[in-house]
Amino acid sequence: MTDRLMPPVPPRSGPDTWDLIENALRELGERRQRWLGDPLTAMTMLASLIEQAERMIPELAADARRKRASWADIATALGTSPEQAELRYSARSPVRDTREPYDLD
Repeated sequence: MTDRLMPPVPPRSGPDTWDLIENALRELGERRQRWLGDPLTAMTMLASLIEQAERMIPELAADARRKRASWADIATALGTSPEQAELRYSARSPVRDTREPYDLD
């Protein structure tokens, strides 16, 4: 396996992401024994998935930087500006996202 990074592309939504999220919601609802027919429960499960995904980005950004990705590359992958990507994910930034990948409780 190579450490070469693929050229970044902007994020996009479509039928593939819809299906994945719908399946993830169903699976999470089953694991937490919650009924997804309730829109508030579905929103809670979706918010949990969004938060978890956001918690994974700092570690991925750090890994990309170790593999020589530029802040412009990371920004493209996240659909933001290089300045915003560096501000949020640089180890030197005073306002970086420092959440752990998941809560231990």
